[in-house]
Amino acid sequence: MNGCVTQQPLKKVTQSGKPEGIYKNKTKESVKDVLIGYCNQNGMMVYDSNDSSVTCGKERTDAAGILVQAMIGNAHSTTPVQKILFTIGKQDKDVRVWADMWIETQMATGQINKAQLTNNNAKNAMQDTLDKLNP
Repeated sequence: MNGCVTQQPLKKVTQSGKPEGIYKNKTKESVKDVLIGYCNQNGMMVYDSNDSSVTCGKERTDAAGILVQAMIGNAHSTTPVQKILFTIGKQDKDVRVWADMWIETQMATGQINKAQLTNNNAKNAMQDTLDKLNP
């Protein structure tokens, strides 16, 4: 989702185009545990966790959430939830994490409307998070 906010330049260009973290000589389990800790420490709910991914999110009740609800929902849709899917992969002795981010709301009929968060500001914030994690 791209808004009217001025785009900052992308801090790190990755092959996937997503924010990525590489953790040397770590296990997937230790990285997964740190990601779950990150979610909980930031007031997010962990929706799913398995060997290769962690999905967490938080309701957006601020002005941005109201704007998103107007854009992808309506007066009868649920409060928007911003979600992050961390995909965890083992590469030789290292673990790599990719982050996908979106915001979603459920319509009164049950349909889920989603908007991907692909702007540089969102990517840079998540890249900073992945760069600072210490599994």
